[in-house]
Amino acid sequence: MLKFLPIILAVMISLSNVQLHEDKPFQKINLTPAEPTQKSAPVVSREIKVGKLDGKIIGGKNSDINLAAENTLRLTWDVVPHAVMYKVFFSDKELITYTNGIELAVNGADEIFKIVALDFDGKMIKDKVPVASTEVNPKAPRIITEFDKMSYPPIYPVYSWIPSKNATSYEVQLLKDGNVFHEFVTGIIRHDEKFDLYDDDPILEEGEYFWRVRGLRDDVAVTDWSTKNPGTTFKVVKSARIAALGDSITHGGACSVTPSNAAYTWEFYCDTPIKNLGHSGDTTAQILYRFDRDVLPFQPKILFIFAGVNDFRTGIKGNESVENLAEIRERCLEEGILPVFITPLPVNPALLAKANFVQAPPEDWRKQQRIICDWVLKQKNFIDITAEMTDSDGNLKAELTTDGLHPDALGKEIIGKAVENWLRNYKNPG
Repeated sequence: MLKFLPIILAVMISLSNVQLHEDKPFQKINLTPAEPTQKSAPVVSREIKVGKLDGKIIGGKNSDINLAAENTLRLTWDVVPHAVMYKVFFSDKELITYTNGIELAVNGADEIFKIVALDFDGKMIKDKVPVASTEVNPKAPRIITEFDKMSYPPIYPVYSWIPSKNATSYEVQLLKDGNVFHEFVTGIIRHDEKFDLYDDDPILEEGEYFWRVRGLRDDVAVTDWSTKNPGTTFKVVKSARIAALGDSITHGGACSVTPSNAAYTWEFYCDTPIKNLGHSGDTTAQILYRFDRDVLPFQPKILFIFAGVNDFRTGIKGNESVENLAEIRERCLEEGILPVFITPLPVNPALLAKANFVQAPPEDWRKQQRIICDWVLKQKNFIDITAEMTDSDGNLKAELTTDGLHPDALGKEIIGKAVENWLRNYKNPG
């Protein structure tokens, strides 16, 4: 479900005015990070001054910038919690991006920019977002996946990057042991989101993988391929002692942040490595359907099952959900796997309506959620996180979610710590 959000958000940009401030502190920083995640274009200016709040490009007497020519400046910044999009003020322009970075055309040596984080309504939630890095005339899209921060690669990878200014679509390749394993072209084969792509085919084969992307315009490459780096590289092995099966809450991500951001996966907050077998959008029936294909190859000894929200929010009755979960339990026991069930989280209907990318839940959704929770609480092994993340009205706490469905980083941390606490008690009973 996250994969369609940026398209819907694009029609929501009738934004309220954001006031520019006159104070413009500056700080000298390196043109590219000390350890760049990918090969950058040759430096075209020996000095760049970029404010941590606002920025100004300065072409002094030692500058190599040709002031008569157009250059490209790529800015990146850290994800702002609860931000849905970012507005970048640049000269007389106001540009919107849904990623934590943007490429801008630079025509002079005295350009001012400012970045503001916005919510669904276009209201400012953070003014003067600090710039983390800059690059001039980058040759390839900047990768923002964080596979290197994950204990295991997700079984369904999400490929994410900062959009390139001159590209209208992208070619994405997943390579295994040096050969193309999966290949996509956005806008033609799978998605047209311009900055991320969800791989709907599970990665089950053992081997060394890395992925790359390049920008296209009219089917012609306008950028180089991104280069291999730790964030794009992962290894698949057919052994994972502990795994987690579920929907997008297990897969990761929140609002316009994708599962490729490690801090938005609850597995990231567990000291014990957990294989992520989540798939965004799944109901309990879909999770049951893919059990043999996605779980058994990894031979887990413990399997966390975290599902149900996509059932009761779409009108599937709780008794049907319980039947599917019971069948998953039986499949686990048949295979010698210890099943551990997690109570499904509620939704926040007001925030769901604001996000406007899923249908409103039926009136009896809380009753159906309760049926699933009551069943989970009767299992031999379970984790109850619902109470901690539910407000007095029975909704998912607003401070833990932006879109009313997916917990943000703080919510994922609560889940991850609850799972880790269960594992600690399991290993050291009494």
